[in-house]
Amino acid sequence: MSDDGFVDSQVAFLYASQTGNAESICYKLYEEAVSRGFQASYHVLDDHAKFGFAALRTVVFVVSTTGDGDPPDNSARFWRVLRRTSKDTNAYSHLRYTILGLGDTNYSNFCNTAVRLDKQLTEAGAHTFYPRALADDATGLEDVVEPWIDGLWTPLAAVAQCGAGEQTRDASVTVDGDDEVAQLVVDEGSDVDGIADAVGAMSMAPVHQPLVLDFRAMAGLQKLTGTPRLPAAICAIEPTSDGDSRGAERSKAPATCPPWHAALASEHDGSAAQQPFVATIAGFRQLTSADAVKRTLLVDIDLPDSQEDSSLAGDSFNVYAPNDAALVNALLRRLDAVGGACVTLHSLDARIELPPHLRRFQAGNYTLREILTWATDLVATPKKQTLRALAECCTAATDRERLLFLTSRQGASVFDELRRQAPNAVDLLHAFESCKPSVARLLELLPPLAPRAYSVCNAPGSGLWRIAFNVVEYALEAADPFSAAEDARVSIERRGLCTPWLEMLARGFSSAGAAARILVARRPGHFHLPPATSQPIIMVGPGTGVAPFVGFLQQRAKEDAATIGSSWLFFGCRSPSRDHLFRAELDEHLASGVLTRLSLCFSRDAAARDAMDADVYVQDAMLRHWESVAEMIVEQDALVFVCGDAKGMGRDVNDALADILCRYAAKHPGAMAKLGVEPTANATDSDPLQPMTKVQALQVLMRLSAEKRYMRDLWA
Repeated sequence: MSDDGFVDSQVAFLYASQTGNAESICYKLYEEAVSRGFQASYHVLDDHAKFGFAALRTVVFVVSTTGDGDPPDNSARFWRVLRRTSKDTNAYSHLRYTILGLGDTNYSNFCNTAVRLDKQLTEAGAHTFYPRALADDATGLEDVVEPWIDGLWTPLAAVAQCGAGEQTRDASVTVDGDDEVAQLVVDEGSDVDGIADAVGAMSMAPVHQPLVLDFRAMAGLQKLTGTPRLPAAICAIEPTSDGDSRGAERSKAPATCPPWHAALASEHDGSAAQQPFVATIAGFRQLTSADAVKRTLLVDIDLPDSQEDSSLAGDSFNVYAPNDAALVNALLRRLDAVGGACVTLHSLDARIELPPHLRRFQAGNYTLREILTWATDLVATPKKQTLRALAECCTAATDRERLLFLTSRQGASVFDELRRQAPNAVDLLHAFESCKPSVARLLELLPPLAPRAYSVCNAPGSGLWRIAFNVVEYALEAADPFSAAEDARVSIERRGLCTPWLEMLARGFSSAGAAARILVARRPGHFHLPPATSQPIIMVGPGTGVAPFVGFLQQRAKEDAATIGSSWLFFGCRSPSRDHLFRAELDEHLASGVLTRLSLCFSRDAAARDAMDADVYVQDAMLRHWESVAEMIVEQDALVFVCGDAKGMGRDVNDALADILCRYAAKHPGAMAKLGVEPTANATDSDPLQPMTKVQALQVLMRLSAEKRYMRDLWA
């Protein structure tokens, strides 16, 4: 029983999700809660008005973090309400809650959404009934998520009524008395050569890509620990009586907008600015040379007359892209399914709703091809729980045992290698040939197909959005542990989901002149340049990270030059002759004075660096000019904007800024006071101003971020 003696009659599972991970985990929690006998509901946070958040007594939150510590798009309205209502210290004194946060330690503000949510709810009087957990996608979410879920149900039963439910613990795998160890039977006759042959057979035919994994560590294992629970089956597919011929005809023509896009707008009521709408591709050009390592395109997206161009420079928007048609066809063949068959989806348990991305296909007639094209992400990196479920779909013991091994603690290093190779759904099913899930089972196991976000790189007022992006196509190599050659490697080709599709549509428009229609939606954001500000601005954007800054400079070019402050851009690329994006436009802004200073970096062209006095990386250029950068920040209250890769550049630039502040504070005694930093603990009367520590500098950057003076738009 809870401390206040109140036991709720229901529990709400609420999520905020950018890529679908938090949504999927929250749904599994809701599903298990219902099967255990709880009266449960499941909602996205932005629907707070619909489900009456203010009146809830017992809540389980599952929230992810996106960008530079920002909450997901589908919680923006909730946060506005929470900030307003949580000023009252008793506003949520009736609420008992717990939080599961998802994040990535490659980003500096790890799990910031969960931490902020916890802080604001506590300050508004709410109480936790179970400790929060913060899971790291960089090391594997399951390491934290699974134990946290295991421990949730007892404290939840103390605050919410639990009727008679089903036992949901995995019963298909024999377990030890501690209920954590799955038994693994290994053929005593297995030898290295036999395993090598089997692994070699996992290299796939040309229609898909190889998946090369070394299972020799399984030899001699008697038990596996840490395998996740087996997800319950919840989805069923029923054929419709409305002729297959119509469905077959419809499935022949690939659609560029999801079949449910008209109904999608109703899911975003209350925020008209973020309602999806149909736009058209109006043109494109390639920004890089033919021999550049990456192919970068500039694509114009024409807005319909009904959409007022109210965007700001630096805004971003979502593009709803489908799974690749060839991948869908390959999956249909692998599942022995008819793509043109008209079907509907429904839940196997009347008490449990299908997740939103599948619920869209409950009404109306859709073909299997349409569902596989638009419902789930076929290129998402597999999760351990997915592999656990696929193990039960195998008819061969070897395939089942290897999939179980991948989900265990003992198989962690092999699972990490599988993640690195990034197999899609077809690659995975061909790697384990006896794995034959039903279409319904696969649909419920794969994550939702989430829209992809892109930054606008032009100033508003033109009636179009212009975006610059690298077409994601790359090759990675995997060591072949069974080859006679010591350095034998297997090459694996990978493609992104959205950027190759956008390129195909753009080139199709260029050759045929027919405008392609795509579904887009504005995203809430903060990465904006204040209008006509006299504050200096520092912009750091290597590669396509420069895109929003082109819009910034276009916006500044329209403003009164006497009212704006100075501007400094740090831009980097591999070589000025191959991928110096927007070179002519940047030179024009520099000549006109709109851009005050431009620092260039060339990471793969030493001759160009010498000739143009350039640096290797943007953080090198910032450290080279550290005193000027620090003076703008400390003495002139400059705004700092950083856009680009989070794992490498974003972290390195953050560290460089911290080092720059430390150097400046050591040279200028008054800098620490201006930055609001107290002298360090070892200060003495004779030396009251000790140099700023790296920890203090990082804290300054966090405060500047909260004050919107240090803004970052980062992606993985």
